[in-house]
Amino acid sequence: MAGGAVNHHLEQMAQAIFKSWFVDFEPFADGEFIESELGEIPAGWRVLPLGDVVDISTKTINPQSCPDVVLEHYSIPAFDETCLPVFEVASGIKSNKYIVDKSCFLISKLNPSIKRIWRPYCISDNAVCSTEFIVYKAKNPSHKDFYYSIIDSASFTDFLLSHVTGSTGSRQRAIPSDTLAFAVVVPPDRIIDDFCDKVASIYEKFEQNHLENRLLRQTRDTLLPRLMSGELSVTNI
Repeated sequence: MAGGAVNHHLEQMAQAIFKSWFVDFEPFADGEFIESELGEIPAGWRVLPLGDVVDISTKTINPQSCPDVVLEHYSIPAFDETCLPVFEVASGIKSNKYIVDKSCFLISKLNPSIKRIWRPYCISDNAVCSTEFIVYKAKNPSHKDFYYSIIDSASFTDFLLSHVTGSTGSRQRAIPSDTLAFAVVVPPDRIIDDFCDKVASIYEKFEQNHLENRLLRQTRDTLLPRLMSGELSVTNI
C-alpha cells in the first residue's frame, strides 16, 4: 500500500537526522571536541555501554494461562508480511511470549542480517512478542526515540552481525546480553531532548500510517469476499 513508501521516506528522514547529529556531529561542528574510544566527539559528551542507558526486558507470559484472551502478537512472520501485529486467541499460541508496551522497542535476534526493528503500537492492553526479538526499554523513557535510533543505526546492525551464534544460514542468532556492551555516544540530556522533540512527529506519522493501513486491510478483507460472492455489487456506483 502507498503508506509503505511514505513510511520508508519517514524512516530515512529520522535516520538522516540521527546521523547528522550523532555520527557526523554537523550541528556541533563549531564546538570543542575531545578524543574518545570512538574517535573525536563533542566536549561534554560521553561514551557508554548500551547497558548503562537501556534495559532488556524478559518478562514473559504463558498464553495457555489465559486461553480466552486475544493477544496482540508481534511475530517474525507478521513483521515480514505486513509490519502489523496479528490478533490471536491465546489458546492457539503454544510457546511463551514476551510482554511488551509502548515504552519498548524490538529488534530480531534471529538472522540479524535481515533487519527487523519494531516499535509496538499496543493497540490493545495485551501486546506480546516472539521471544526471537530482543525487547529494549530506555532507562529514561522520555529518551526512547534516541535509543531506538541507535538500535536502528548501521553501526548497531554491524555489531549484531559480529556477535551471532549458529552456523551460516537461516538459524543464526544474536546474543541479547552481548548487545549491552555496544559503545554508545551519549550527549547531554538537553540535546537528547531536542532530538526527541524533532523526530517525535516523524515517528507519530509513521505509526499513524501503519494503523491506517491496518484499517484498510481489514475493510478490504471484509468487503472482498462479499463482492466476489455477489452479495455486494458496485455496478450501480
